[in-house]
Amino acid sequence: MRREFELSEEDEESLTARGLVWEAVKDEKSNLLIFPDYPVPAGYNHSQVTAALRLPPSYPDDQIDMVYFLPALALASGRPIAQLSMQPLNGNQYQQWSRHRTQANPWRPGLDNVCTHLLQVDNWLERELKK
Repeated sequence: MRREFELSEEDEESLTARGLVWEAVKDEKSNLLIFPDYPVPAGYNHSQVTAALRLPPSYPDDQIDMVYFLPALALASGRPIAQLSMQPLNGNQYQQWSRHRTQANPWRPGLDNVCTHLLQVDNWLERELKK
């Protein structure tokens, strides 16, 4: 697994506790965390995908935004998923899910981290199934 940049000890420990395999990759001007075999809930066209997070240069003071999937996800029901686009990352075309924190759920510097963002990702996946 590539480790082209370092995560905080807290991030590394929380990813290990969650049992996720991950890579830290520099891609042009971005630091990417890549999670091969990221679990996807039943109801999608894949049960596992590669998920990616783009870390801003000012992380952890500034929020992680969105998530990227490879291959692209679709609902097994055939219902379309809104706010999707394709985004080149790390030499591949990822499906970008344009999902953001709200005023009711803002990024909390010093509290939020990679794993709290992955909880948001899991929530977005679950919520999409319920629409």
